[in-house]
Amino acid sequence: MGFNKLEFLDKLEELQTQYAECKIDTEQFEKSLRDLGIDTESVAFEIDAAEDARYNFKLDQAKQNEK
Repeated sequence: MGFNKLEFLDKLEELQTQYAECKIDTEQFEKSLRDLGIDTESVAFEIDAAEDARYNFKLDQAKQNEK
């Protein structure tokens, strides 16, 4: 099953958002990246980027809970 570039980017963005919002764990995120055809070297890069987004999401959640 092939993806066109837009479908691929949409699926990647959806995965990143799900991970950043703690809807999926790291193992699910990594597996889903590989299922999309992202190679091992790129998986590490994507995880780093998603970890930053996840950290910022958790900070925002904590700030909202303080109010």
